[in-house]
Amino acid sequence: MGFSVSASFAILMISTLIAVSILYTSFEETYLEVSSSKEAHDSLSVMKLNSRLDIANWSYLENGSYYNVYFNLTNEGSLLRPNYWDVLYDGIINSNYISLESREYMLPGESIELNVTNIPKTTQIHSIVATTEYGCSLKIKWTWDNQTNQTKLLSESWYCPLEG
Repeated sequence: MGFSVSASFAILMISTLIAVSILYTSFEETYLEVSSSKEAHDSLSVMKLNSRLDIANWSYLENGSYYNVYFNLTNEGSLLRPNYWDVLYDGIINSNYISLESREYMLPGESIELNVTNIPKTTQIHSIVATTEYGCSLKIKWTWDNQTNQTKLLSESWYCPLEG
């Protein structure tokens, strides 16, 4: 004769329960993903705030009409991974004239060598920017002083971008 009212009602109730359970599961998954992303962002922000590079010492070596500069950088903050750094020398990223000591990790208090080679002895201001994996950077500026015939360190600065 046909479907009874109670059978139709049962089918509608079961369909509604299935739909609600699927919606609940998807909302829960979305909430967990957003929470996980926020936690990762907060963790990165903390690492960024706790990271810091500083020049422990530096030296230079003359080589005819060129010179080489050697920077000894010290980690004054949290764990860093130099393999993920980018180094910008006079506007050129990862130039052939620079070398960064190869290391997987750099613990707080440890130092690493950053060298720049074959720099012409001119009064041009040179700069190097070492950007860590967290986006924070150490910028160093120097020049060759013709009056004293030696390298002169002009400035060093540490900065981290503040992004939301």
